[in-house]
Amino acid sequence: MTPRRILAVKLRAMGDTLLMTAALDELRRAYPRAEIHALVTEAWAPLLSGHPAVDRVITYVRRKNPAARAKTLAKLALDLRRGAYDCVVCFHASPSSAALAFATGARLRAIHFHGLREKNRYSTVIIPGKGVVKPAVERDMDAVRALGLEIPEGRLPRIVLTAAERDAGAERLERLGLSDPVIGLCLGASRPTKRWPLERFAELAISWARETGGSALAIVSPDELELWRKLESAVVAATSGPDAALRTQVNLLEPRPVRELAAVLSQLAVVVGNDSGPRHLAVSVGRPTLTLFGPEDPLEWHPYPRDQHPLFHVPHLTCRRDALPGFPPWCGLEICTVEQHRCMRLIDVGPVLAEAKRVVGPLARPPLRVKKGSTHA
Repeated sequence: MTPRRILAVKLRAMGDTLLMTAALDELRRAYPRAEIHALVTEAWAPLLSGHPAVDRVITYVRRKNPAARAKTLAKLALDLRRGAYDCVVCFHASPSSAALAFATGARLRAIHFHGLREKNRYSTVIIPGKGVVKPAVERDMDAVRALGLEIPEGRLPRIVLTAAERDAGAERLERLGLSDPVIGLCLGASRPTKRWPLERFAELAISWARETGGSALAIVSPDELELWRKLESAVVAATSGPDAALRTQVNLLEPRPVRELAAVLSQLAVVVGNDSGPRHLAVSVGRPTLTLFGPEDPLEWHPYPRDQHPLFHVPHLTCRRDALPGFPPWCGLEICTVEQHRCMRLIDVGPVLAEAKRVVGPLARPPLRVKKGSTHA
């Protein structure tokens, strides 16, 4: 069948929502005349604003109270039932999102639970690639391939910024007084063991400023401001004498709404950080990135070409013992004491700096920032 009204569902975090955009582009390419709606977590709905593959964004707020959550899900299920969808694609399904997909009453349902041993409940089609460990974006694509579509590997996520948004991002950098080229430093992660030590970030920022004449911009969420304060202290402790002047070239981007953050990221030379949402956001606005992986293998969460999006990961550490059978080595610790966080501490600043400079290219080129009043494709 050729769907006329499609619902795409993914109720997860920022990075997951961004990865979904690659699959949405493929749905639009295959069904240019279809009406495509996307159901996503409310906090990340702005990421889909203005996206050409999406005609409508529907939001979901997960309530902490079980009774309130059940009520919200029931109301949403009724609303979706009225949507008259003939096709629903549920990416990285959970019991709740799969139930919502089933509740639509759509005759064609591609519902993909990513777990190797989980059944794809309520799906009316067979999801190819089940049981194979692969990048998360490719597992999302398998839900689209289940509709009978041929999709090559290597598709990248994207969000669409307006010219005004990009100009606003450039102006925000100008107000901070940063000199080009600007390196973004994403300090946070979902748990402490996924963070590169802050003293390493401080050393990277100082070395970048010294060797390129540029500056560094720390990027944190509202609940990660303490990371910035510690980074600032580390920068001060590591600079003295003539190097003390470099302190002014390390600054903080105050936490911003997600589209404003994307606009600033779009103006940076390169974004270096831990495995976290902001680095997916940087990829989605076309900037080169460098990702630091520690307790988790990069296979699933780094679906990007490594010439422009290199990564650092120390393989073959025997302390990664928490993976389920069939999955790459993984460690689930929140805090590492026995092994002294060596998965991250073994990543040195020198090679990271060299790779960051490589992906930026010749530093003599004109500033990357978009000036006010310019036009954009």
